[in-house]
Amino acid sequence: MSLLRTPFKPLLAALAAIAIVAFTACGREEDDLSNGKAQFVQKCGSCHELGRAGTQGQTGPSLDAAFRAALADGMNRDTIEGVVHRQIGNVRRNSKMPADLVTGDDARDVAAYVAYATGKTGEDTGALAQAGLSGATTGAQIFTAAGCGGCHQLSEAGTNGNIGPSLNELASAAGEREPGQSASEYVHESIVDPDAVTVSGYNAGVMPSYEGKLTEKQLDALVQYLLGG
Repeated sequence: MSLLRTPFKPLLAALAAIAIVAFTACGREEDDLSNGKAQFVQKCGSCHELGRAGTQGQTGPSLDAAFRAALADGMNRDTIEGVVHRQIGNVRRNSKMPADLVTGDDARDVAAYVAYATGKTGEDTGALAQAGLSGATTGAQIFTAAGCGGCHQLSEAGTNGNIGPSLNELASAAGEREPGQSASEYVHESIVDPDAVTVSGYNAGVMPSYEGKLTEKQLDALVQYLLGG
């Protein structure tokens, strides 16, 4: 999901006033930051870096860096919220970001969370700390919360991403990819060190590492899920 490209200052200047008016004209009165974080991690984090969300995607621009200069120049977070919301709803032609990735209240919540989180150091607290990946426990929940389906096809999860290889045959292929590695070891390594082995036809440096982002218990659950366990 590519929300912005840099440089973008002219775009911010052009959209800011329009975005705020359109953004506040309809829908709920209150944004749900917990839902916004969960939706962002699930659907945007595989392409975008956002420190407070714990995402490290590299396909699209870093959303911490993207607004750093604007914040330093005095742009407030309400304006950023409106700009991000407009970017979500008006995807640029030929962008890798799919249209309608998040819509309605979910799109508003994502925009609100990005505006809240961009450029902030530290970690989320309270209910926000449990939103998204942190609150996922089963393999299926982790696969969804980590945004794996945005890049990978997996029929069981109903996803059809094509940035990375299909995972439908992973269970049968994993044990044969690297000599001396079991299927579980190979999948585990692919999650925490994705550039250790690159599947033919795909580029290195696209998938972020989930080392430190998933607990060992979450890693084990995700590996077993991907292997059909």
